[in-house]
Amino acid sequence: MRRLITYVIRALLVVLVLAAVAFAVARGGLKEVDQATRDEWGGNYLETDHGILSYTREGPVAAPAVILVHGFSTPKFVWEQVIPAVVAAGYQVISFDHLGRGFSDRPEGPYDSALYNSELAGLIKGLNLNTPLTLVGYSMGGANVVDYAASHPEQVKQLVLIAPAGYMRNAPEMSPLAMPVVGEWLATVFGRRYARQGIESEINAGRAPANMLEKFDQQAAFAGYTDALLSTLRYFPMADLSDRYRIVGGTDIDVWAIWGTSDTVVPFDGASLMMEDVPQMKLTELKGANHNMTYGQADDVATALVHALKEG
Repeated sequence: MRRLITYVIRALLVVLVLAAVAFAVARGGLKEVDQATRDEWGGNYLETDHGILSYTREGPVAAPAVILVHGFSTPKFVWEQVIPAVVAAGYQVISFDHLGRGFSDRPEGPYDSALYNSELAGLIKGLNLNTPLTLVGYSMGGANVVDYAASHPEQVKQLVLIAPAGYMRNAPEMSPLAMPVVGEWLATVFGRRYARQGIESEINAGRAPANMLEKFDQQAAFAGYTDALLSTLRYFPMADLSDRYRIVGGTDIDVWAIWGTSDTVVPFDGASLMMEDVPQMKLTELKGANHNMTYGQADDVATALVHALKEG
C-alpha cells in the first residue's frame, strides 16, 4: 500500500510539474500592448474609460453610421470582406476590437455587461456619432448590441444581429473554466488554439483568406487575450440574455437577424425563441451557412446586411 501511495504521489507531482511547464511556456514570450507597438501597427485608436480601442472608419463621415461589433474571440478583421459592400451602399462603417482583443487595450476586467456597454458608449461619444444609429452585432457582439440598446434605446434606430448569442439555453451552466486556477490554466494553455479553429477550418475549406491566421496569431501574441476570454465567459451572460431582448422587443427599434441554418455554435433554433421576445424582428436565413459566416460566407452576409440596412 505504501508503494502504491508513493507511486501516486510521484505521478501527481510529475503531472503538476508538466502542467506548470505548459502554463509557463504558454505565457512565455507574450508581449504587452503599448504605444510602441501601436506606432508599429498604425491604424486608428481612441481613448475610452477602460482603455484604448483600435478601430476602423470607412465611408463618408456625413453618411449614416453603422457600427460593426465582432464576437467573442476573433477581432474586427472578421468584417474585412463585408465592409466594402456596406460602404458601397452609401454608409459610414466603423468596426473596432473589443477590449482584450485585437490591438485594443487589455484591462484586467471583469469583462461584464458594464465594460462592453462602456466601450460602445465611448466609441459613439469619442467619434461624435449622431444618434440614433445602426448597430450590427455578430455572435457575442449580437448580445452586446442588444444589451446596449436595452439600456440606451434612444440611441439606436436599428439592430442587425448576425448569429447572435443570448439564447444558448442548452449551454452547460458549470464548467472547469469557472474554477479558480484550473480555469486560468485551461484558458492559457488551450485558449488560443481553440479560438483559431474556426478560422483554420474556413481557410482549409477555401472560404476564407489565408492571411486571417497570421492576423489572428499577431494579436493573440499579446498578454491579456486569453484572460479577457476567460473573464467574459465568467462575467458576461451571453448564454441567456432573453430579459434584455424582451426590453428591446418593447421598443420601436427596427430589428433584423441574419442566421445560418447550419450554425452549431449559436444554434439556429434560438431564432424562434428570439422572435417571441422581439416581435418586430425580421429573419434572414442563410441556408447551409455555419457560425463562421462573416468570413466564411462573407458575400452572402454582405448581401443580407445591405438588404437589412436598406429596408430598416
